Parts: sequence; C-alpha cells; structure tokens
Amino acid sequence: MNYLALGDSISIDDYTGVVGGGAASQFAKRIDSETLLDLTVDGKTTIGVLEDLESLEFNPDIITLTSGGNDFLQACFWGSDPTSKQGWQELVDGPLSRLDQITSSLSLYSCPIIINTIYDPTDGDDAIGEQIGLPRVMRLAFFELNDGIRALARRKGLILSDLHTLFTGHGPRSKECWIVANIEPNLAGATAIASQWFRLYSESVAK
Repeated sequence: MNYLALGDSISIDDYTGVVGGGAASQFAKRIDSETLLDLTVDGKTTIGVLEDLESLEFNPDIITLTSGGNDFLQACFWGSDPTSKQGWQELVDGPLSRLDQITSSLSLYSCPIIINTIYDPTDGDDAIGEQIGLPRVMRLAFFELNDGIRALARRKGLILSDLHTLFTGHGPRSKECWIVANIEPNLAGATAIASQWFRLYSESVAK
C-alpha cells in the first residue's frame, strides 16, 4: 500500500506533541501502509501542492489532500475585501481553481482520493476569530470555500472528508477542544481526522 499525503499542517505531527501523532502518520498505520510519501508541510498552500506535483515520482494507492486553509488565512492577513471581486478571488475562487487543478492531476493515478474541507478553529465564535486575525466579515467567504470543496468532491467522484462538520463543537471554548496554537489540530483532533479517513476509505473499498 503506497500512501501519498499532500497539503498543510492539518496532516502533520508537529502540533500533536507526539512523534507519529499527526493525521497522516496515524492514517498510514491504520491502513498498514508500506510506503508513506508525506509531502505535508506547515504553511503549505495550494500553490505549494501544485509545485509538489510537478516533480512527483510516486505511484500511490491512496491519497489524502488537506489544502486551501492557508490560502484563506493569507488572504485574510493581507486584508482581502470579500465584498470586492479581487478579494473574493483571493479568498474563494483562486483556491478552488487550484484545488480543481490539483485533483485533475491526481485523477491520473486512478486511486481513492480523500479531499478535506477546512475546519473552523473559532468554532463559529466571531470574538475568537477577531483575536486571531479572522474578521467576522470573512465568514461567508469561508463557508463558500468549503461549499466549493464539497461541490468539487461530488463533481469529480472524490471521497469527501468534511472536517468543518467533524470539528464543530470542538473549538477553544469546548469541553473537548481539538485546537492548539489557535488554528492547529492537537492529538485528539488529529486522531479524529485519521479515524474519519480510515472509515471513509474502508467504506469506499467495500463498495
């Protein structure tokens, strides 16, 4: 079983406090992967994933993709205006277009592809959002980006892992928080992600 992990810090070990605690590492163990090519990196954007694919020499049997969140964050920090055409392009249309390119390239491998929505580290709390630089005016664009990822998965026959739904109720003020360092998944969050991937993958191969 060759496993290719693409994307950002949603998948990595670093914020879990445990070597092998990240979602990609845990998922690799769950599927008894013989080879894991882990190209996930903290801060990686959709542009970074496209660059990874340019030099990729690997024949995967399963792929996970966590990407789009950093594109959105960077646009927020640059002060993109969601009411303007350019701002909407930076926040929503641009990331979705690049995710379309990424998944089109990955479809050549004819293997299961798990694509993920982006969880809300504020759990819907605008006050928390303002504290970490995510203005409430961005929330509609965030919803539209996730809706676009869901539509992309349906259109291309990808396996959708809806992390937005999965993480709801596990924000910073919840009794069972899955967020650390403002926006990253802790060990419990990473475990929940890996468990969802394993369930979705198992259901897909059983069909």
